Amino acid sequence: MFLIAPAVAQDRVVLKRGDGRITVTGVVEDYTGRQITIRSPQGNSVNNYDAAEILEIETPQTERHARGLKLLAEQQFEPALRELEVALKDEKRLWVRREILALLVKGALRVGDYAAAGMRFVALHDSDPTTRHFKLIPLIWGPQPVSELLRTDAQTWLYRESDASRLLGASVLLFDAKSAEAARGEIKELSSSPDTRVRMLALAQSWRLEPTGETPGELQLKRWQVRIDEMPEELRAGPYYLLGRAHFLRKDYELAAATLLWLPTADDHDHHLAARACLEAGLALAAIGQANEAATLFREITVRFADTPFAAEAAARLKS
Repeated sequence: MFLIAPAVAQDRVVLKRGDGRITVTGVVEDYTGRQITIRSPQGNSVNNYDAAEILEIETPQTERHARGLKLLAEQQFEPALRELEVALKDEKRLWVRREILALLVKGALRVGDYAAAGMRFVALHDSDPTTRHFKLIPLIWGPQPVSELLRTDAQTWLYRESDASRLLGASVLLFDAKSAEAARGEIKELSSSPDTRVRMLALAQSWRLEPTGETPGELQLKRWQVRIDEMPEELRAGPYYLLGRAHFLRKDYELAAATLLWLPTADDHDHHLAARACLEAGLALAAIGQANEAATLFREITVRFADTPFAAEAAARLKS
């Protein structure tokens, strides 16, 4: 969506109009999840447009910003993140800073740094509570270790005013030895949040609290599916993982595989969660004798998700 433009004062915004498009030039003064504000080239008028109409934006970028984008495209994530951190400090325009923050969240998720992803997401959401990058909220969905840094940050997020920050903190601390009770109370409260996105994800997070050793019944899983169908597609990855995992525990392996594969095929923005889902889908297929299909998924993990902890297990499964 965002293209590199020569370092000139004007921005170029392409908007959807019916079956066509129009181009507006000027200076973008702000861009939120709801609208974009553009000052005319002469500086004598300001116009607002619905964010949903935006197809493309060309705007000047600093050298470090452009280099960070190039490195991301080349999948050199660690150096890309270093460049973007500098770009964030150099950039003065608030709306462009938000775009860099979103890139930093994406990059941190790619390398599995949930503490950095959470810190940058909180800053992004504080700057624009309507952000169109809300899907990047780095919630915990699968079983994974929580670093001391992430745990400490989550305890701060849990007591902030923002519902999104509290959801993030509660997600991390849901099974924490000291903070689980507070986290679970927040999840229950946030399931009635006035923010629809928070409310939907908080409800899905509550599915993680199913009693250990028990699996949801068929009727309950049908209700989960209805809830997921009501969500925007961009919010479905984590909930689909939980639904697929529940099918797996019920030994409904074919349905488990189909559900889990939604992540690597439709929304892999959380790279590590998508890798986990792909591995568990392979295990489900293996359980019903679809060895060739399972092997295909395990091979995909060793290539596409080679930088995750799940690649080693996939390689071991291939050997066996």
